[in-house]
Amino acid sequence: MYETIVIGGGPAGIAAAIYLARQKVKFLMLGGLFGGKTAWSADVENYLGFHLLDGAELTKKFREHLNDYRGSFELKEGEMAKKAEKMGKGFRLTTDGGTYEARTLLVATGEKNRKLNVPGEDEFMNKGVTYCATCDAPLFKDKVVHVIGGGNSAMDAALFLEKYATSVTIVTVNPELTGDAAMKGKCLVSPKIKVLSSTKTSRILGEQFVSGIGLVGPDGTERTEPTQGVFIEIGLVPEADFIDFVEKDKQGQIIVDKRNRTSIEGVWAAGDVTDVTEKQIAIAVGEGSKAALDIIDFLHKS
Repeated sequence: MYETIVIGGGPAGIAAAIYLARQKVKFLMLGGLFGGKTAWSADVENYLGFHLLDGAELTKKFREHLNDYRGSFELKEGEMAKKAEKMGKGFRLTTDGGTYEARTLLVATGEKNRKLNVPGEDEFMNKGVTYCATCDAPLFKDKVVHVIGGGNSAMDAALFLEKYATSVTIVTVNPELTGDAAMKGKCLVSPKIKVLSSTKTSRILGEQFVSGIGLVGPDGTERTEPTQGVFIEIGLVPEADFIDFVEKDKQGQIIVDKRNRTSIEGVWAAGDVTDVTEKQIAIAVGEGSKAALDIIDFLHKS
């Protein structure tokens, strides 16, 4: 039995793992997607100590730091949690690769993309429909694309896509773009980026690949526009379906206290999967570190 299992390989999970490894805690880390959403970010301009780098570069720095302690714990990348259960004085975690037991759990699984739920979205997945501009933007070089959403993730995607695409249209149901003022300013002055506000996406069209998008404007009339790529960036939902015995809020976020403890003794949560008010890389690192320190204290006393 492990002393703890760190579930998640994003900034919160990585930071926690470093603290746990330094204290010689016997633990397992389930990496999932190493780096989490950070690995998909385009430009990261607000992480302390690094003036400007992209998400892939920052993730590489995280991995290099974690590798300093790789002999101290087990890491299973790409393994996803399926079900967590209470078991006597500990917990059992079933994944898509096995079953593990531990005295404590740290949930740091972050968030997953929210779906648009319109006709054509599933049909054209990976055939012009994508949720990751950082991953797929180079595939759309010299093509016309649409980004669905009006917040930070949509603007981040649009600014990354403008390096490759002929034109980028942001489609948002809101009256205007919302979020980071610097990104908003860049989007509005870019000659490649157009913004369609108060506009709803009704469907995605095509044959073998995406060729058009249905849009409903403020007047309620549907029209279609040609497009070769649809990047869906309408927000995120907590990746916490696998654990049903901790208290969550109405958005499905795990509720934690100031020590990152959940409603169940022996279970902590950190990062974007929780009800922390701001979803930022720096905050996730701090929350993961704080949770690990409290876990270490708990293990020493119990």
